[in-house]
Amino acid sequence: MRNLMVAMLGCLVGVAILSSLLIGQSQFPHQLRQLTDHPAPDYSPCWHPEGRLIAFVSEREGGRQIWLVDVTTKRARRLTRTGNNWAPSFSPDGRWIAFISDRAGQPHVWVMRVDTETEPRQLTKYHEDSPAWSPDGSMIAFVSRRTGEPSLWVMNADGSMQRMLVRMPGKEIRHPVWTPDGKRIIFWSNIAGEPSLWEYRLDERSLVQLTEISGNIEKASCSASGWLAFSAAWTGQWEIWALPLVGGKPTQLTELRRQAREPALSRDGRYLAFVSDISGNLDIWLMETPTAMWLKVERK
Repeated sequence: MRNLMVAMLGCLVGVAILSSLLIGQSQFPHQLRQLTDHPAPDYSPCWHPEGRLIAFVSEREGGRQIWLVDVTTKRARRLTRTGNNWAPSFSPDGRWIAFISDRAGQPHVWVMRVDTETEPRQLTKYHEDSPAWSPDGSMIAFVSRRTGEPSLWVMNADGSMQRMLVRMPGKEIRHPVWTPDGKRIIFWSNIAGEPSLWEYRLDERSLVQLTEISGNIEKASCSASGWLAFSAAWTGQWEIWALPLVGGKPTQLTELRRQAREPALSRDGRYLAFVSDISGNLDIWLMETPTAMWLKVERK
């Protein structure tokens, strides 16, 4: 029994040390790793479901193009080549990527295969942004301006059955992301005046406000373990915060005292990719998350 207690105490101390390195610190965590390094801006990271690749947007060869970078080797390759392209989102099986492109004039939702040179396919015909694949791969959520102001829409993965879910006259809606169970869509909005995160519950057709602290807040990312990461300037600087999807208070993940924005959680919640100007340029960075975020959070 005494040996068991010592082992448990050792585990708790290890978790405490890891958390102190990642949360509430004044220096860069040693787990922090620079993934891209280029004078041109790199941003909008998105994890491949298997965790081996990250898609991102770069302006390194003119315009906005989508690139893929290997997390282990840091080797990057260009995926899109026509027009301006941004807002990448992988399908759950990792074979497809949805994105926004202006190659046909206005920004529309397009999809293309990741592993072949096949031509992309256009799914929408209006002014759209921020596609997000559902966890089962059957649907894509996106923001459309076809009604005038940005509103939340969904469609089947082949572009059929496009329908509006949320529209708030005079208000903004941005950056939808699905919860792991596919029953809720979280998005940024100023519905209540100040920017905050909201969730739309598809079964109930209802809206719930997730964050209530006033101040700037940006796009979010979900992990299958049940955590939500988002960027906010609540401390006067853009940092990354985390929130359990079952509810609770936000926890600050970074204290870099430089920009830390556009978080992207790996599917298992173990790693966080984000955009920062630590190096003097906007690059993609990686860090390991606290151990608690690796464990699946269950609703009580």
